[in-house]
Amino acid sequence: MAVQTAELISQKELSNIIEGAAEAAGYKEGFGVEGCDLTLTHWWAAYQRQSQEEQCHNNRLPDYLRTCALEAKRLCVVVPRDYILYDAVTGEHLERPDMIRIRRLIAERRIAGVIFPALDRLSREPLHQQIFEMEAAHYGVQLQYADAPSGNDPGSQFARTILAHAAKLVKIANRTNNRAGNIGRVVNKNVPAGKTSYGYEYRAEYADLGHGRRRLIGAWWQVNRLDSEGNLEWGSEAWVVAQIFQWRGDEGRTLYWVTKELNGLGIKPRYAQQWCPALIGFTVKNRCYTGNHAYNKGTYVPNPKRPLGDITAEIKRTIRQWKPAAEWVSFEVPCLVSEELWQRANQNLQERGRGRGKGGERVEALFRGRVFCPSCGHLLSVYRDSKHRHLTYYICATRSQGWKQRRCRIHSPRVDWLDRLGWDCVSALLAQPKLIEEQLRRQDAEEEVAELTRRMRLEQRKKDQVQVKIRRVQDGYEADPPVYTAQEAEEKIGVYRDMIARAEAELQRLQGLTKQQTIAKGTAEAARRILEELRDINLDTATFAERQDLIAKLGIKVYPSDEGKVVRIACNVHPFTGTSRFSPQIVSIASPKL
Repeated sequence: MAVQTAELISQKELSNIIEGAAEAAGYKEGFGVEGCDLTLTHWWAAYQRQSQEEQCHNNRLPDYLRTCALEAKRLCVVVPRDYILYDAVTGEHLERPDMIRIRRLIAERRIAGVIFPALDRLSREPLHQQIFEMEAAHYGVQLQYADAPSGNDPGSQFARTILAHAAKLVKIANRTNNRAGNIGRVVNKNVPAGKTSYGYEYRAEYADLGHGRRRLIGAWWQVNRLDSEGNLEWGSEAWVVAQIFQWRGDEGRTLYWVTKELNGLGIKPRYAQQWCPALIGFTVKNRCYTGNHAYNKGTYVPNPKRPLGDITAEIKRTIRQWKPAAEWVSFEVPCLVSEELWQRANQNLQERGRGRGKGGERVEALFRGRVFCPSCGHLLSVYRDSKHRHLTYYICATRSQGWKQRRCRIHSPRVDWLDRLGWDCVSALLAQPKLIEEQLRRQDAEEEVAELTRRMRLEQRKKDQVQVKIRRVQDGYEADPPVYTAQEAEEKIGVYRDMIARAEAELQRLQGLTKQQTIAKGTAEAARRILEELRDINLDTATFAERQDLIAKLGIKVYPSDEGKVVRIACNVHPFTGTSRFSPQIVSIASPKL
């Protein structure tokens, strides 16, 4: 079983549920069988999912497992204990721990089929359901749904698509009804259900209607902890909130100082291991501590600037989008700070956010966003010395993050020194354009690219031949009488899989070399035209903006050493004429989890 399942339900508890489900279905000999030889490929798997971790302790999971056991009994298949998989993750995506494992088992052809107790346990997104079924059909793995047609004919596929759309509509309806119910609570002078802001606790009173039913009488937020005299208890969440506003509003402390102070006191936030400046700033901006709070103010949406990547993976909602004020519903909570103190704290936050005394002036750094830390590999930021305002440095961001335990201790080069050194190197490079042209010619070497392509075809052919040998060993083991014993088959397949892994590694290496060596003729010509334009520019009289533009066109990147005595400067000509802005974010495209 996956580790994620063990964290939600203990192994003993899950084993008891599986045993009870197999007994209820009358199929203990074929569902949840221990000690199966997983090198064989005729076993089936059973998958079930619930949306929230809290749901794993209700009665639906035993019913799901019982349904899977009934389906296994009807199909006369065996489901090993290790192939009974469970996730407590939303059905909006397929990026779930055990779902990733199921897809990997399917891609490796290590199972013969998968049983789902219901179609919506696979996914509540029709597109994701269709992609998963296409993968299973491609690898020859059978899918069995307890509440939907399981065939691959057009009629069954169309029926499952309609049911998947219905499941999606149910999901949307559940969320809409939940939001409407909370709005109704607020209209009735109660508070919405759900988690509270830091410093408060949720309390509710119900009337017992009998037969396990109850009716809400009242719901409210109360202060986290109070002592016997009614004051805020030291170290409680409410006390922390009051101290944050006192330090920020009355004493004018920085977010870094408050972070270090709270971490030094050993006080942890509710949902994190330690405090950080962003969390302190979020607390200061929260207006509910003045006694007035609002529900349905906003929502989180995906960032359209991020690459989509794997369409079946989770799309993070990272941008806060405010709703119209007409949709807000307000309610009262206990007041922890006065309106005046809240205003002072936020005013101090805005004043320091304008540049920390720089008057909004931006520090001019020629290689901003192009200098990399030799220790952690992240981009260095520009830092102005608080005691000597004329001194600026390129520093690793972790050096100023005092709340972190692990920080880089590298030498921080001065901005004027590194900019002067780097520009001298750029000027010398532009003074000898033949060097760059030679680099372009090397990148455009068609013979080398052809050789790499030939070697890639050989490695792919080798990989295909080894996969054929694996299928022959599997067929020989399953023959009657078997050609190989279980141990012989396992050893041979293990050797062949190692050969496939080496071939895949070599293919990736050759693909990387091909990307480095391949450059289109039009791209090379465009780069040469840029070099010809750069030759006519007077580098000595170039303005700061013009120098930044030249550096962007050349694709300059700076790599200082740990001690700061050696600086490596890399150049990669980019064939475009506009000004380039180098993003400090490390962008990675998500790949399918197979």
